[in-house]
Amino acid sequence: MAKKPKSERFLEPVPALPVLQGDTRFYLFTISAKKLLRVAYTSERTQYKRKGIQRGLRPDRLRDIGRFLTSNGSNPPLLPNAIIVSLSSESYYKDGYLHIRKRLAGEAFVIDGQHRLWAFDPQYSGKADLNVVVTAFINLDDSRKAFIFRSINGNQRKINPSLVYDLIPMLRDQETVTFEDKRCQDLVVLLNEETHDSPWKDRISMVGGGNRIISQASFISALKKLFKKGHLFSSTEQNFFEQRMQHDLLLEYFKAIQSSYSIQWDNKAFFLCKYVGVSALLNLLERIVADLKEEDVLVSDENGLCIDKETFTPYIKKLEQFSFSTAEEKKKGITYVGEGGIRELTRRVISLVFPS
Repeated sequence: MAKKPKSERFLEPVPALPVLQGDTRFYLFTISAKKLLRVAYTSERTQYKRKGIQRGLRPDRLRDIGRFLTSNGSNPPLLPNAIIVSLSSESYYKDGYLHIRKRLAGEAFVIDGQHRLWAFDPQYSGKADLNVVVTAFINLDDSRKAFIFRSINGNQRKINPSLVYDLIPMLRDQETVTFEDKRCQDLVVLLNEETHDSPWKDRISMVGGGNRIISQASFISALKKLFKKGHLFSSTEQNFFEQRMQHDLLLEYFKAIQSSYSIQWDNKAFFLCKYVGVSALLNLLERIVADLKEEDVLVSDENGLCIDKETFTPYIKKLEQFSFSTAEEKKKGITYVGEGGIRELTRRVISLVFPS
């Protein structure tokens, strides 16, 4: 059988930069993501398949990245991090160019960046394509692939989400920041830094760490639930869609809580001001506002908020029998963890304020 011409056996040569670190050589270059994807492959490591190296591809992550790649905002998508691959021994570097064997789904083993690359599959991102940065090794054995994967992922430290949220003001006009993130971050800044009589004044850790009772990321996560469709701060809720109205409502509500729970407030022995407590209290706020409307109380008008701390006080007084003590609940064998814990705590506080 006649040997195929070289042009049919290899992709078009790509300019590449050789790098030597210790005794290991690799190459840096850029290439069309869709072109690389055609020759890429990986191997999943599972409980039952222990010879693989990579984590399995998650369709939800692929869809999320695909949506990012196909967003129609004014800012084009960026994927500046390198995808790391190992090429077979048939690929080679010569005179400033890397020659990659054209072996469909069998040449470039993806060590890191598989979700970024497979998101360019047309089912996730249509015709979207980008030149991606690639770090390529040649002819690594499996133990070396595993070592590189572990070195990259084992030593990474996830960035504190509060720091990410704190960067939002620098991206104020960028479409990469969602409306909810921007609005929630604005509200947290107001409550923590700018409102002199706020119960939360200087009590929220804005960049994570520190010795404050709740982080900016946790507070924002709790607040964002109010922006979901059908909830208190959603776009269809005209009474409380403006930022000033949202701020004033939260301020008066938490003033009432702080007044009734002066010992528990900002006290780490209690979960009142922690993520689970704040989440449940915000769920309670929705129920209280609904009750006020049912009682024909004017909650707002064209001039702003028509209710204040004293409006909420009778509701919170009914809640005072619940201590929010971590130790007391633990003695009962009760812990409030994660979203399930928030749902259970919400059920309890609502049942105390609105007994059936």
